[in-house]
Amino acid sequence: MGLSSQDAFAEWDDERYSVDIDRFDEQHKRLFGLLNDLHTAMDEGHSEEKVGDILRELERYTEYHFGDEEEFMQDCGYAMDCADCFYNHREMHEEFADRVSELREKHENGEHITVEVLQFVRDWLDSHIGASDVDQSYGEYYREEIEDYEYSPGQLKRDRRTARDDATDASDEDRSDAEFDVTVAGDVYQGGDLSIPDGPMAAWFDGLVERYGERTAALLPRDGQYVERTFADLDERARAVAAGLLDAGFAPGDRLAVQAASQYEWSVVDLACQMAGLVSVPLYQWFDPERAVDVVEAADVAGLVSDPETPVAVEEAVDSVIQIEELPTAAARTLPGFEADADDVATIVYDAAETDEQSGCELTHRNLLTAVASLTESLPLDPGATGTCILPLAHVYQRVATYYLWEAGGGVAYVGTDDVVSELTEIQPTVLIGTPQVYQELYGEFQDRIGDLGWMKRKLAGRVASYGRGMLDGSGTPLKYSAAKRLVFGPLREAVGLGDLEYALASVGSLDDHLQYFFRGFGVPVSELYGPVESAGVATLNHGDSFQIDSVGRPMPGTELARSEEGTVLVRGPNVTAGCLDEQATKRSLHDGWLHTGDAGEFDADGALRLDGR
Repeated sequence: MGLSSQDAFAEWDDERYSVDIDRFDEQHKRLFGLLNDLHTAMDEGHSEEKVGDILRELERYTEYHFGDEEEFMQDCGYAMDCADCFYNHREMHEEFADRVSELREKHENGEHITVEVLQFVRDWLDSHIGASDVDQSYGEYYREEIEDYEYSPGQLKRDRRTARDDATDASDEDRSDAEFDVTVAGDVYQGGDLSIPDGPMAAWFDGLVERYGERTAALLPRDGQYVERTFADLDERARAVAAGLLDAGFAPGDRLAVQAASQYEWSVVDLACQMAGLVSVPLYQWFDPERAVDVVEAADVAGLVSDPETPVAVEEAVDSVIQIEELPTAAARTLPGFEADADDVATIVYDAAETDEQSGCELTHRNLLTAVASLTESLPLDPGATGTCILPLAHVYQRVATYYLWEAGGGVAYVGTDDVVSELTEIQPTVLIGTPQVYQELYGEFQDRIGDLGWMKRKLAGRVASYGRGMLDGSGTPLKYSAAKRLVFGPLREAVGLGDLEYALASVGSLDDHLQYFFRGFGVPVSELYGPVESAGVATLNHGDSFQIDSVGRPMPGTELARSEEGTVLVRGPNVTAGCLDEQATKRSLHDGWLHTGDAGEFDADGALRLDGR
């Protein structure tokens, strides 16, 4: 790869470099574009700040691309069938990432970066993307070995139980109750008073139907467009399914597992369980069959709602199986769920990262409604808003966020995961419910679109992270930021469906600083929510309007937080579970009303929580 034109230091050649997978061709082209931008900036004597911005962007995008590429290799089977090829790739990735980080560090330390160093990076791209370093490229493998496969980023999950886990359980059984006690050290930080609806979830939703009956409660993808369902429609459907479940032999208090993709009918089942007085037990679709069977057996479920992707072994482990596409219905009647107590168990949920099938967390109606009220108080919305359901509804974060949208009179758009950006463009959400991975995907989409801009606009966009950093650290933004917003950032937000966004919410981990700076500069301030499943996903909020880097925010309304003598974060409030399926898990987690999160952290003078490692 040589200097083939005066404009391109690194020239893309489809015949040599294309892997015939659009996703990765676009990412490779973006790496070429960043390298060309860096060469141009150095060659034309641009400011050191500009060079630094490009280097940081190159480092960031390298990490994003390599992670995505390696996940694909593992998910499609390439890493297993051609293990040497995969590990060669990984070693080359690590070498390149180290060299890019070294370049960035040298620049920050005031050292000169020579063109020879850039040529090494360019030659590495040529060797690696041209696949001269492996026996078979993953592009060839994909073309020749794979049929009927579609890559879904982020689906790989570690789902293993280790000997260490078993040893921990054994040691817990030998401990006395006194050994689980916890002592609060220092101040207790309060999120403020909160008005919590009384009664069960079924009565709460009935009140929403009275308030918002003909407003849109859901948007369903159908034949390339979204169709609406009102609150009244959803209520009628859920009541019919609740009656159908009772007629099918389920009784109040029975546990019903749900393993299906996030969709409108999933929410119908959720509400139907509340109305029928059943306890829902959501299962993640990525649970391997053995894990899923262990969960349904430990939870003693009476039946399973499944979809075509549910393994046969899981269906065979229960007495009754209902396909989500064929939900039973019956004529409307008085439903027992409306008479449930607020402190009755409404659902049993699992932490996606937890390996113990006995760790199912029992959340009551009061727990869920407290979480909804806390979000509503913290992030107020007007009726008519639209929010996303991209994540698994098996996760309490997405599920509570769905309730929050309904509480405000908003609609939930059940977004397919095949092409999130095109779906966002269609629905133009008011609220984006995401995780760091969702924002990583959007980051990649923004970067690809930036790469397609003309030189001048691309130059303006190249400073986006610096603009965001200036906003968050208080140093401000230069005058040309106004031009960048008008000419680049605003149109790009519209193009990816974020033009009407009021809140961008992230949970299940924190965005790294660069992503926060990037989205802030683009005009998408991200609010981060922290809360384990045992507190219904709610504890602290780092609000986008007052965001603090290196913090997970302050206690949310209705919650109290403190720190134990050992440095562990403690949470207390009506959102906190009364217990887990397993007595030992309950002893580990709950002490004198405090939830022992297992996360180490400390509070600053203003009550903002900082977690170790986040």
